[in-house]
Amino acid sequence: MGYDANIKSSRAVKQQRLTILFTLIGLALACTFAVSFLRRPKNGSGLTLRNNKRKGQEVVAGVSGGSNNKNELLKRTIEEAAKADNKLNNLSAAELEAKAAQKVALLEQNVRAIKKTNVIMETDSESLAMTKELQDATRTLIKLRYGDFGSISTPYRIKMDLEFQPTIPDFDTKGKEGTLVIELAPISLIPYSVYNFLEIARTWRKGAFHRNAGHVLQAISRSDVTQSMPFQEYSKEYPHKQYTVGYAGRPSGPEFYLSIQDNSHNHGPGSQQNHNPYEADCIIGTIIQGVEDGTVARIHTMPGKEFLNDRKKWVLIRRMHILVPKGDGSDGEYVEFSSSPKVVPLD
Repeated sequence: MGYDANIKSSRAVKQQRLTILFTLIGLALACTFAVSFLRRPKNGSGLTLRNNKRKGQEVVAGVSGGSNNKNELLKRTIEEAAKADNKLNNLSAAELEAKAAQKVALLEQNVRAIKKTNVIMETDSESLAMTKELQDATRTLIKLRYGDFGSISTPYRIKMDLEFQPTIPDFDTKGKEGTLVIELAPISLIPYSVYNFLEIARTWRKGAFHRNAGHVLQAISRSDVTQSMPFQEYSKEYPHKQYTVGYAGRPSGPEFYLSIQDNSHNHGPGSQQNHNPYEADCIIGTIIQGVEDGTVARIHTMPGKEFLNDRKKWVLIRRMHILVPKGDGSDGEYVEFSSSPKVVPLD
């Protein structure tokens, strides 16, 4: 796959360790305050004040032993936090990533279980809390697996190598090759949708655009990602505008489509069903290469309309490449992070 754990961002690893350490220290402080509250004296009995008139000063004679106990508790908890941090420091980047992946997998199962109840997840408090936890964990996993690029809001891109077949009308003049590049959406908005497509690209085996509709160009997806999305992740800040890419179906994915018109209404909240006025198709990103050079328009010339049964009319997606910023990304240059195999399975 071209995937190498050794090139993962060290910043993400350090950030993960600091987050866990600060969480443990926060728990220690919380425990201290809890103990303090429970030991709060009744009617002032825990604190003895002796009024001495010596030299006209009031002297505090004594304090109950609870203070020492609280200090000992805080000390022990901070020591445990330090031990935990030392253990994290001894973990490799691959081990930290594996732990993050386990957490995401467990939370994903919980979210899927809620989804099966048919509750309206967009307004249900338990659902919102669980999906937020999944999203937070997914952001951490993305940074560990694919790199942490700090202030760059949309650092991840997918390059698709296309193969046009002889059935395309301009094959004799333009040949078989074509390219699309997708800029994935900000993980601050829809992290699981982005993560899911990164996984599709990293483990891509084969696929093709096989639907030629008036509003979308839809593709078959064959990779290690075989399940649909665990929930209908959507942000009103990233609607289904023209040339965005979204997951097909309800539940969405792993098949996807390219919007060749503004589909904010067709695929946005409340669309394609009457049960949930908030539910929308999950979105992936936006085409940033392939529009101006005519590649998208060329796909739209596949002979036939809607779903094409004849595979010779499809536009094949032979390979996917994950692109990330070079260095700190300040120069705007992107480099290849991984790519799917050159050997493509038989269609």
